[in-house]
Amino acid sequence: MKKNGHGKEGYFVKEQIISLMQQVMDSSNIVDLSYTLEPGMPVWPTHARFGSIVYETYDEGAVSLHRQLSFGEHTGTHLDAPKHFIKGGASIEEVDVRAVIGRGVRIDASFLEPCGVYTLDMLKKFEEKNGEIQKGDVILLHFGWEEKYGIGKAAEGFLKDWPGLGEDAAQYLLDKGVASVGTDALALDPFGSETYPCHLILLGNGVPIIENLTNLHKLPVFSYVVGLANKIKDGSASPIRVIALTPVK
Repeated sequence: MKKNGHGKEGYFVKEQIISLMQQVMDSSNIVDLSYTLEPGMPVWPTHARFGSIVYETYDEGAVSLHRQLSFGEHTGTHLDAPKHFIKGGASIEEVDVRAVIGRGVRIDASFLEPCGVYTLDMLKKFEEKNGEIQKGDVILLHFGWEEKYGIGKAAEGFLKDWPGLGEDAAQYLLDKGVASVGTDALALDPFGSETYPCHLILLGNGVPIIENLTNLHKLPVFSYVVGLANKIKDGSASPIRVIALTPVK
């Protein structure tokens, strides 16, 4: 009998893996960590707004509904590719598809004041309490900023004064070999940064950044995260649908 993945033995191993994956899905809650794309949603002040136009509709005699969408790459919950800050860096379709697939580590930083910085000392205290961050982890920084999210004028508080990750902490996460780093704020670097060290450190070394996450308060410290970006040719980013699997209580 062949033992290289072919033949009956390989077939049964594959069936067992599929069965195990189904069991995990059946015994998990799914938490949606992405915002809905809609008109009036907050975006970076200099970026394109979300919009849509109805191109055809059954209400006017067509057999189906079809809309044209218009928005920037960094709209809503999105994944920054290295190319966003690094000339010659990987574009979004070149980012490893597994960048947002793995153990999710939710780090509570909601105690920070506006424009506050999550430092390396804070990160090490987190590890002392919860265990070490591991290679391949998907880091989810929970600043509690989603509480300020809104549509239109209701989003004014979301667009300013957000806290962010410190430069020393970003370097530490890079050295740990994390797969990606996410935040529930508009950007990973704190509001007012003019040098964007976290973007340069992480994107400069091939670690993508997830921004505008939501529902992080619903997660335990550890979960399993799955997120897939669109394959946009030469893209600097892409909206991303991110979910977290948590055990059913």
